[in-house]
Amino acid sequence: MIEHVNAVVLPVRDVERCMSFYRDKLGFKLNHKDDESAFLAIGGKGGLVLGLVSVNEVARLISEEQVRPREETIHRTYYAVFVEDVDQEYEELKRNGVHFVKSPTTQPWGQRIAYFEDPEGNLWEISHFPRR
Repeated sequence: MIEHVNAVVLPVRDVERCMSFYRDKLGFKLNHKDDESAFLAIGGKGGLVLGLVSVNEVARLISEEQVRPREETIHRTYYAVFVEDVDQEYEELKRNGVHFVKSPTTQPWGQRIAYFEDPEGNLWEISHFPRR
């Protein structure tokens, strides 16, 4: 059985640009960088490792047929993280130049959520449950 997730890997067209975004705008720590990939982390030991791997390298590793590197993708998934205060994080990330596709809103179940995208359109949710 699978016991844990080692990393989340995003196939990207521009490794350098995406690495700069995650490092400089979101505060991820760069662990490794080469011509085809960059691996960054948040949360210290046991935290999330985010791999940014060239879409052409992913196609080479897996297969062109499966990865289809020349096609534009439609985003059907996104990544979600909890923060202490969505509104405060939203303002800070906006000051850092992060593009939000939806500003903070409170959902009917009480969760406060905002959505942003990275330079290649990968979507992220930041959220928290306000204290009552």
